Amino acid sequence: MVLVRIEEERAQDVAHLLDDAFRLGQYRFGLDPLLGLVPVIGDALMTATGVSILVMARRLGAPASLLLEMASKLLLNGLVGAIPLFGDLFSFQYKCHAKNAALLLRLVKQGHEGTCELAAHELTAADLALLAALTVPIVLLVGWVSLWFWEQELHFL
Repeated sequence: MVLVRIEEERAQDVAHLLDDAFRLGQYRFGLDPLLGLVPVIGDALMTATGVSILVMARRLGAPASLLLEMASKLLLNGLVGAIPLFGDLFSFQYKCHAKNAALLLRLVKQGHEGTCELAAHELTAADLALLAALTVPIVLLVGWVSLWFWEQELHFL
């Protein structure tokens, strides 16, 4: 079993890497807006990487409603991020992975009905099905939209 604190730290580490690992003057940014510059693959890859925070949330007992909220942030970030240049500027500012990690930390802090379990749960087949149903269409849609922009020659690389 994995302790709750370890899962929290993993979520924060992923969010930090994707949203604010680097500094340019007063601005912080991560791999998400940088790799989003790579047509088609970049946005889909960053969206898929962001799914890991949802997996951690489910392991910590996040309800489907919270996963849906987190998935909607991934969808928005991925779809807008697929727009060449504008989308990367959006990802630079929006920081959906940090928002999702904050939602997870808030869930753990509040605990389920006022309590916090000491260990994360192993994912069941139902958990995996729920996560796949929420996230696979998002990653595929982001990849498809990115490809569409590429085929329209609306890219800047």
